[in-house]
Amino acid sequence: MKKPQTNWLVTLLIAFTLGATVLLGSCNPSNQNTEKIPTGPVNLTIDLNLPSYMNLVNPGTFMYFEGGVKGVMVIHDYDDNWYAFERGCAFQPLDACAKVWVDTMSIQIHCGTPTATGFQTCCNSKYSFNGFPLEGPAKGRLSRYQIQKTANIISVYN
Repeated sequence: MKKPQTNWLVTLLIAFTLGATVLLGSCNPSNQNTEKIPTGPVNLTIDLNLPSYMNLVNPGTFMYFEGGVKGVMVIHDYDDNWYAFERGCAFQPLDACAKVWVDTMSIQIHCGTPTATGFQTCCNSKYSFNGFPLEGPAKGRLSRYQIQKTANIISVYN
């Protein structure tokens, strides 16, 4: 026959394990946002056969477009995936300086403003090409727009 103390410890261990599983399982860091990033209407059609967009055919390239709130950034990542982001930073996106730009030297997305004398950082947040934060105060990923590639036509919309 088992000792009553052993049954109590087993029950406590099971309860602790279930509680930890529920708490940790409900956390999804990819959905965390420092603030709600505003988005605006976007409906872009990019024909990769046109000379002005041919650069996007190559992995590791990007382009900026009008639309959304602060603009739209389309990235053809090195893993051949395509992303379209609102250019507002995930940390305090309504600040005037909170706009993201691609740094081709570090292959990262930075929050700030390019100037004649260099890059003026805003909050020091940096993101990977797939929009996840790498460093800085931003905890959430960049806001994404829908993107679809059919043959050589890229559609970006919301």
